Amino acid sequence: MFALSYIQGGKAQYWKNEAINLIAAGQEPFKDFKDFITQLEAQFGDLSPKATAIRKLKTLRQGSSSVDEYILQFKAEASQTDLGDTALIEYLKAGLNPMLFKSIY
Repeated sequence: MFALSYIQGGKAQYWKNEAINLIAAGQEPFKDFKDFITQLEAQFGDLSPKATAIRKLKTLRQGSSSVDEYILQFKAEASQTDLGDTALIEYLKAGLNPMLFKSIY
């Protein structure tokens, strides 16, 4: 119930109200906090984390970040995909700072 008190507005409000109604009726909508999180993620989580990670890789740019920071961000997203090295290298190169890319190639 405590965690539900932090949910406010939007679609989540309807989900919260259903859970509160079950509690008021003497039913327990969640076995424990872990079950609460599982149900919350199932209801509102990313339905396709691989596709989301690929989309982020396609748009990830180094910008003014250091190469190390860019690589860390890139690896974090790449680890969520099942892309092969060839595709990952292309995404990595596409996101490099253009001046750095020119100096390498």
